[in-house]
Amino acid sequence: MTNVRLWVVSELFYPETTSTGYFLTGIAEGLAVDHDVHALCSRPTYSERGQRVPWREQHKGVTIQRVRSSTFAKDWLLGRVLNMITFSLLVTLTLLHKSRRGDALLVVTNPPLATLLLGIVARWKGLRSILLVHDVYPEVLHATGHLRPAGPASRLIETVMRWVFRRYDDVVVLGRDMAELIARKIGTDRPIVIIPNWGDPEEVTPLARGDNPFAIAHGLVDHTVIQFSGNLGRTHDIETVLAAARRLSDRASLRFLFVGYGGKTDIIADASACLPNVLFAPRQPREMLGAMLSCADATLIAFSDKMLGVSVPSRMYNVMAAGAPLVALADPRSELAQVITEETCGWTLTTGDIDGLCDLLTLIDSPAGRLEARRRGENGRNAVLHHYTRETVVAGFAALLGDTRRATSAPRRT
Repeated sequence: MTNVRLWVVSELFYPETTSTGYFLTGIAEGLAVDHDVHALCSRPTYSERGQRVPWREQHKGVTIQRVRSSTFAKDWLLGRVLNMITFSLLVTLTLLHKSRRGDALLVVTNPPLATLLLGIVARWKGLRSILLVHDVYPEVLHATGHLRPAGPASRLIETVMRWVFRRYDDVVVLGRDMAELIARKIGTDRPIVIIPNWGDPEEVTPLARGDNPFAIAHGLVDHTVIQFSGNLGRTHDIETVLAAARRLSDRASLRFLFVGYGGKTDIIADASACLPNVLFAPRQPREMLGAMLSCADATLIAFSDKMLGVSVPSRMYNVMAAGAPLVALADPRSELAQVITEETCGWTLTTGDIDGLCDLLTLIDSPAGRLEARRRGENGRNAVLHHYTRETVVAGFAALLGDTRRATSAPRRT
């Protein structure tokens, strides 16, 4: 172990399995092999809310300290704001008290208030600081409809976040479109590091449909399955997918499977009640993830037209690991669309292209189309095995901390 002490700050952390908590936990565990890693987080507020956890514990080499912030349900907007404020203040006070000059700090952008306060602490106390961007503010609030782009609140957040980005020694983003957006905020004089998320090819593997417990339980063994899973929220173009489902409702073999939870859950539930080809299932436990993802003949990821550079869908890598081809309704400049094109692991369409989506799904719902979908799915799994593993991601962060022993390649800088 090196003598570098690393503080990892994330509201969501083990045992949370929501994407931010899952990935920050995985990064911390990987870095704990060579570093003294301390995680500052809250008690579970998302997928594992209500689970009793100790205030302090050791987990796979990581010292976890949970601050006594509020844990209101994420569906209550005021509660989420209170969670953000109390967490941000308490982790700031904890870091002020416990960190020392020469320590390293890794902070994720959610919640954004914490990035502001911790950036100040890092400069004041001489910490080596890394900001990991999962969502870009205020743009993500524009995409969800919570904030008007031209309003005074939006301009204030934009000014503050430009200042925040410059407080950190390194800014890490998940994709090329995100790097371009951040560069427009802080200029090209400072490098922006691209380290993507990863898939879990050992946990998530292709399964034959007849042996797939999820497919069997949901009566999908003999159907062409088009899946939309994960976050079913306001940033996703659910409406185009449901329009395609209505138009293709006469194809007896085709099924649209929605799995997850989010702000558009109600319209999906309503559609499943009146369309025979639409199925809706709640968020699945982690142990069912591989079977769920691998039961798809194709998996849709459909973004609204305001999402370019704002976020990169982490679930794409596990979809690829499952051997399912991706169908993206997104800007062709997005990281999602670029990966699909580079790896030939699916198809790309523009947001709102109902005609193109119907034509593509009709093709996939044919013997020749299923063969091509299988080939592209295999390409995706091979890409994960070679490029998108946790080991590669951890090595990228280790390189930023000055540890080049584990790096297979240097992090990409723009």
